[in-house]
Amino acid sequence: MELTGDPLYDALLLAVASNPPCTVLTDSNTSSAVDLSDGFDSICSWTTAVATFTVPSTGEYEITGFTGRQTLSAYRCNSSYFTFHAQLNQASTVLYTTRDSATQTVTVNLTAGTTYSLYGSGLVNSSDYQCSGVRPSSSVSPYRMNIRKK
Repeated sequence: MELTGDPLYDALLLAVASNPPCTVLTDSNTSSAVDLSDGFDSICSWTTAVATFTVPSTGEYEITGFTGRQTLSAYRCNSSYFTFHAQLNQASTVLYTTRDSATQTVTVNLTAGTTYSLYGSGLVNSSDYQCSGVRPSSSVSPYRMNIRKK
C-alpha cells in the first residue's frame, strides 16, 4: 500500500488497512457467523441478532469492541443519536461489553466446548419518535468486535 499525498484518499487507505474485513452478523446467520478456527474473527452487525459460538482451543483471547451508532432524522428536525453496543457473554456472565470498554482491548480466558453469546443492544424503534408529526428515518452504523487468540 502506497500513500498518495491526497489526505482523503490516504485516510481511506489507512482505515481499510487498520480494519480487517468483518463477518456480518444478521438475523439469518446467527448460528454460523463466528469462525475462530484460525484464531481470529472480526464480527460486525447492524442488528440486535444474537450469535452463539465456541472457540477451537482453550486460552487467552484479546477482545476489542467498537460501538455503532443509530441516527434518527427527519426533514427540518434535529437528528437524534443512540449508541449501539456489543456484548460477549458466557451464560449470564458478561465477559466484555462496549458499555464499559469501548475501543479498549481486554484479555479473557475462553474454554473450548463452552458456548459464548454475542449480543447487539441499544437500537431504538423509530416508530416511538416523531418530529412535527413525522416519523424519522433510521440509519445504523455497525458495532464491531474483534476476537483474537493470543
